[in-house]
Amino acid sequence: MQSISVHKLEEALESGTSILDCRPTSDFASSHVPNSISTSINGFYEYMATCLFDKKKPLIVIAEPSRKSEAILRLDIDGFTNLSFFDFEKWKSSGNPTSSIVRFSAKNATYHLEKMKDVSNAEDWEVLHVKGVSSVPLIDIVDNPDIITEGDVLYCAQGHKSMAAASFMATKGVNVSDILGGLSAMLVDAPDLEI
Repeated sequence: MQSISVHKLEEALESGTSILDCRPTSDFASSHVPNSISTSINGFYEYMATCLFDKKKPLIVIAEPSRKSEAILRLDIDGFTNLSFFDFEKWKSSGNPTSSIVRFSAKNATYHLEKMKDVSNAEDWEVLHVKGVSSVPLIDIVDNPDIITEGDVLYCAQGHKSMAAASFMATKGVNVSDILGGLSAMLVDAPDLEI
């Protein structure tokens, strides 16, 4: 599959076409196409894509070049019918603006406890979560974005769903952050948290 041009992506952004960025969450957080949504190929890729995007509508996929074929094939198998590919390096070299999302270190999680929300699936939250933090699954956020407010700090098991949720909220004009490495990192780096 040929990569679409920067001009075609600019047109897609103006028309409201969805953009899925499946690069690693750390790469996405530091720099991404504005209004693109993170669904890391290293996480629950197909699940997040299905939560966030309509399988029948046009979808532009941004992936690491070495994983382009895998990214497209996995979505195709999952029922996405109108896919095209864009190389993020073209966007960077074009001088177009990029966006970023703030991430907090797991070792500093205790400072953000009052604003934290767990975006893991409800079943996972039942098994393990930070004491006092409410369950707000990604699928519920997509159905009702108002349950997330400006300044919330999101987390999940490893940071994939929380980055998906944070980037989804950014498309709604609501700025939130996430915990780098999620609950897995907090278990190691934030021993004072009650889990």
